[in-house]
Amino acid sequence: MRIAPGGLKLIAAWSAVRDLDGALGGVLLAHVRGEDVRRLFPGTYLVYTAATCAELRDMVAGVLWNGESVFAVEFERWSSGGPTADRAWLLFRGH
Repeated sequence: MRIAPGGLKLIAAWSAVRDLDGALGGVLLAHVRGEDVRRLFPGTYLVYTAATCAELRDMVAGVLWNGESVFAVEFERWSSGGPTADRAWLLFRGH
């Protein structure tokens, strides 16, 4: 598998009134290759992409209602443990 240029980002969406997991995942998969998106927790995804955090935020903003939030961060360094974060997937896209 070929890895495109990019960096590892975490993006999370939050709502007090509805589950945003499906909406967030759908938006990400519409803009990023499926093999470069991993669900970490409900409403929280790891994404390997050349898109900036601001671009990811703007992608998701279109599905948010008033009062809902999105947060995106790019990792400089990371570490993981447990089965939720796929170690092989992370290492292939890591430093």
